[in-house]
Amino acid sequence: MKERILYIPSQLIDPFFFPDSKVRVDASHITPDDPFFAYEILYFNEVATGSFPWIDHELYVGTILKSWGEEEEYLKTLYKKRSKNTLHAMKKSISQFYMLLFWSNSLPVRLNHEDSHIDQLSIKPANAVERIEFIRNNPTLFHSFIQLSQLFEEQHKQYAKSLALKRAKEK
Repeated sequence: MKERILYIPSQLIDPFFFPDSKVRVDASHITPDDPFFAYEILYFNEVATGSFPWIDHELYVGTILKSWGEEEEYLKTLYKKRSKNTLHAMKKSISQFYMLLFWSNSLPVRLNHEDSHIDQLSIKPANAVERIEFIRNNPTLFHSFIQLSQLFEEQHKQYAKSLALKRAKEK
């Protein structure tokens, strides 16, 4: 399938990530963060892609965590050099956290405030809504990067605990 230009679905309308109403997506070669939330854009636009990450979350959560590890090192370097070019990398990392948060709860990412219901997710870090809001309002601050790193770590632990409990029940 060739690249397609799709509208940002209402569930993902968020000027922080999408300043335009359309985005280019290649459904034959999906990268979750190029564009941001590519799987959700295809899903909400009803473009079939096969398996979705929130359904086969164990595989995709590992991929997100690996990608975050690389991005975290890159951001550490940027902040160490006091670079002013952290915004795009932070947006990418924030999008990865949203994917980790929602996919580990077996849900597609929803960004608009009426649909997101982060506070109602069963697997989430403490005070997730307030902490994400702080990071989004101050994406280039070093403290936001530290907070985001902690959110990733906490969500990973919560997810691992959830999987362990689920497997124990299945025995």
